[in-house]
Amino acid sequence: MQFKSFLDKLFYSADSTIFLSVLSFYVVIALFIIWIVYTPRFRKFFLSFNGIHGTFYGPAATMFALAAAFMGSTLVGSFNAHTESIREERTALLLYVDFVNNTPQLANQNLQSQVKDYLQSALEEEWLLLPNENISPHTASIFGEIFKKTLMVAPALEGSQASRELAKILDSWYQARSKRMSFRWHQVEHLRWVVLFVVAFLLQLSIAATHLTSSKRTMGLAIGITTALIIAVITPLALSVDQYSGSIEVSKSPLNEVYEILSEQFSDDR
Repeated sequence: MQFKSFLDKLFYSADSTIFLSVLSFYVVIALFIIWIVYTPRFRKFFLSFNGIHGTFYGPAATMFALAAAFMGSTLVGSFNAHTESIREERTALLLYVDFVNNTPQLANQNLQSQVKDYLQSALEEEWLLLPNENISPHTASIFGEIFKKTLMVAPALEGSQASRELAKILDSWYQARSKRMSFRWHQVEHLRWVVLFVVAFLLQLSIAATHLTSSKRTMGLAIGITTALIIAVITPLALSVDQYSGSIEVSKSPLNEVYEILSEQFSDDR
């Protein structure tokens, strides 16, 4: 349980912390392997394993590549689904505003202004709370008020094509927001990460095993290159876990586009 908490805390920390943690972990392992293999007290013992074929590291390299690919596929899938939910809410918002503008019963209810307030609150207040698995009561209140005012007018449209269209638009907006909010929960694939870390460590050991009779410089170069590759693969994956901050994050620009459209519209009206 403590290890899981450690991973959760690590992956949702600053990018520099994640990078330095991965870097230091595997560099320390590489240095320790080289040190213990060439320590005079243990040197004879390790030389007794002389004869390990040079392709011994192949299975470990293959397993590392597969583990990294599976992890990358999971993270990319989650990232794309999150991005798609933001785009779906943008589409629903644009449809709703267009419907309100072209429906006399709703056009004068100040709903367009409330949608603008909702977006401003969602972008400036709520977005900052999502990384901590929280939502903004203010944003949720505006969202609920818009639905309440819209549904109060809905009976006047009952039985018409407009009524069915409005119901569809409201449902798509509600579903898109709910889906977008669901991505605020921290989701770390603990078992997969453990497997990836362990396989990377085994890859370092495999490289060392195939260079037991080599000079310290040769082994150091081999393990150094392998360690650099491991860090280069794991670091971007680790940076992709937290989708709200850092160098790899989902963009809120789709919602910001709608906000800018509404801001220009109200500016032109004035």
